Amino acid sequence: MSSARTLSGAVLAACLVAGLAGCGGQADKDKDKAAETPQTPLLPASAPPSSAKPTPKPVDPTTAAKAKIMADYKTYVGWRSAGVVSNRPSYPFEQYMTGNSLQVVKSLMGGMYLIGTKYGGSMTFVKGRVAAVNLKAKPATATVYGCVIDDLTATNKQGKVRRSGGSQMSTRDQLVLVGGRWKVTETQTNTPESPGCA
Repeated sequence: MSSARTLSGAVLAACLVAGLAGCGGQADKDKDKAAETPQTPLLPASAPPSSAKPTPKPVDPTTAAKAKIMADYKTYVGWRSAGVVSNRPSYPFEQYMTGNSLQVVKSLMGGMYLIGTKYGGSMTFVKGRVAAVNLKAKPATATVYGCVIDDLTATNKQGKVRRSGGSQMSTRDQLVLVGGRWKVTETQTNTPESPGCA
């Protein structure tokens, strides 16, 4: 009896020393299966890859067009000013002007050249805003209210100087898109209180 008890105690001690390696029954088999099964991280099915970047918002074409219109309009004011004080009827006004506006300025420059009047000073852009834009028109059109300081001088053949006095002018200009550039085709000068300078 005591030897049977000793043998039973020895078997139990051997199982405890060996742990779950050979004496655990079903629990050991389940653990072995779990060890053999490859583990995958638990991610939601819709989770984007970590390298994915957020899609940028599309730029409103009208907003982009307005920025381009104002940039070209500001350049137009400087270009026209440089052309007038160049005192050359052949100055390339057509780079920023077209239509009626181009014809008027070329006619003015030709007339002043014939009578010997020379221009000096400058015209300076102060501010402006796009009042309307139609990108579906062919060509696309826009209306700009502008504010310009007219500080031009005109000297005639006798040397008499007429100065505009640096006054502000409100303008209402019609533009058309030609070859990727917004050009002034009609211009109207108003009082400083009109939209533009007001």
